Amino acid sequence: MGIDGAYPLLFVIWLVPLAGAIVNWAFGPQLKRSATIIGSAAIGIPFVATLMAWNAATQSSGAAVGAHQNLFSWMPGFDFGLLLDPLSLIWALIITGVGFLIHAYSVGYMWSDSAIARFFAYMNFFVFAMLTLVLSDNFVGLLVGWGLVGLASYFLIGFWFFKPVAVAAARKAFVINVVGDVAIMFAIFMMFAKIGSITFANVFAHVGALDGWLFWTCLFLFIGAAAKSAQIPLHTWLPDAMEGPTPVSALIHAATMVTAGVYLVARCWPLWNASHSAQLLVGTIGGLTALAGALLGIAQWDIKRILAYSTMSQIGYMIMGVGVGAYQAGVAHFFTHAFFKACLFLGAGIVIHELADEQDIRRMGGMRSRAPVAFFAMFAAVLAISGFPGFAGFFSKDQVVFGALEHGHPWLYAVGIVTAGITAYYMFRLFFVTFFGTYRGDVDPEHEPARGESHAPAWIMALPVAILGIFSVIAGYAMIGSNPPWSRLFAHTFPSENLPPVAIGEGWTTAILFVVMAAGIAIAYARYATPVALANAPARLRLESERMPAVLVRLFYFDDVIDWLFVKPSLALGRFFGSWFDPDFIDGAVRGLVTLSTELAAVVRYFQNGLLRSYALIVVFGAACFAIYYALQGTVR
Repeated sequence: MGIDGAYPLLFVIWLVPLAGAIVNWAFGPQLKRSATIIGSAAIGIPFVATLMAWNAATQSSGAAVGAHQNLFSWMPGFDFGLLLDPLSLIWALIITGVGFLIHAYSVGYMWSDSAIARFFAYMNFFVFAMLTLVLSDNFVGLLVGWGLVGLASYFLIGFWFFKPVAVAAARKAFVINVVGDVAIMFAIFMMFAKIGSITFANVFAHVGALDGWLFWTCLFLFIGAAAKSAQIPLHTWLPDAMEGPTPVSALIHAATMVTAGVYLVARCWPLWNASHSAQLLVGTIGGLTALAGALLGIAQWDIKRILAYSTMSQIGYMIMGVGVGAYQAGVAHFFTHAFFKACLFLGAGIVIHELADEQDIRRMGGMRSRAPVAFFAMFAAVLAISGFPGFAGFFSKDQVVFGALEHGHPWLYAVGIVTAGITAYYMFRLFFVTFFGTYRGDVDPEHEPARGESHAPAWIMALPVAILGIFSVIAGYAMIGSNPPWSRLFAHTFPSENLPPVAIGEGWTTAILFVVMAAGIAIAYARYATPVALANAPARLRLESERMPAVLVRLFYFDDVIDWLFVKPSLALGRFFGSWFDPDFIDGAVRGLVTLSTELAAVVRYFQNGLLRSYALIVVFGAACFAIYYALQGTVR
């Protein structure tokens, strides 16, 4: 370990967001908009501290890497601490760095909201929860962070609690994520039963002790990862989470919550490397999710839901990468995705803000002149997510797809290529329909804010989007070369591999992906951006909506199946308990005891009449009963 035992800077990274949350919670009414400064600083300071900790996090001593801070020991095997190694470093940088930009953007987006202090308190708490998850050096600490992230996301998705759909979405996300929490608990039980420890180092050093429980341990861990990272069939909460404010969507879907599952699989690579069946399961689910998310993105018209399904698809790529054993590639795609997806969400937020909360892209058009910053930044981000050469996603997505082939999964390789073409199509569909042609909505371009409504300066929202647009271009350049900085960073984190050569080299893979991506862009251009398509856009979009396949409109019927298997039976059981069992049996038993006690009291009260001779008679009668009892006892003996 580079630094072991005590590294106080870890406390700054970990606890400052919690301090910001507490201050904004406690003094929000007094702070009002000053809460935005406290909330943003509470994320900016940990970002700077994480940068300062770079050398400590990457120092190595033998096979161990990073800085470690002991916290406490509860009982033998339950040792708690914080760990900052290259893997948690990258996550902490994204959580705090991109998180800071999202906080800064939120100053403008939430400026006129009366509960802005509460919003920043929730956002700070969310970041604290994510840092707890990624900095813990043990599975219980990770689980605590895992649960706190679910709680914080419940607060944020349902922030506008006066909207029933927001409350329903928050509840749905919370319930599905709790399924994952419980699964991880079972995995921890099995690890502790077999190994007697919860720390990563001890568990990974004794993987063989899990014996026949290894696959089941990996399975339960992955159920938790799938719930948090929206992998099929536990993905249905993700698009509904769009009911929260747009900065929440960016924070949850870009940099933090949905990538927790990727972190868990990458952190636990010794477990997956020891179980080929578990690797195959994770890679397969990731590949299917990537394809399903891309197909569902085609059928959406809500700009935030399109981006939600694109998140589901891109997380599928990451899960596929770490699942097949291409850990560096999966983590690399997490890194680049954080920038271009946050840029897309925040750029979409500018468009939505400009159009008085309109989210249907069919009612947009011509937005490149009304929102030029969003236009240029989102153009860079759309090229990045499509894998266009020279942009961030190109470098990481190619690694994931080729990694699937290198590790012996040709059909996942094919799925990755097909998904890349579909991604290019539906993302450029969003871009062309939103920014090209003429405006199709009914919001007055000269719209002025209502009397008494105030707005923050436009640059507060534009600057973070522009910065993210720049990183959507340059973030992948750390992955170039025969021994790039990215590979050197993780040289002591993931196992080195000597994989056999494959029939299709990395160069050919890049060429195939480029052709498929170009075909997707060309089809999108022909359908939505040619002069003929733009001239007839309203009619064409309406006709496309009417002809959309039902299987896509109904989202592959996942919600319907879950509704029939779980929701309806749960509601029926609740009605049964609410209408009969609880009032007649539970409450009935309580009421029966009350009635019995009342009747017994009435009988006893009859003897309490205040007459001395009655009491004397009762005493004599009682004494006679005792005498007869003991006389009979003697006779029996």
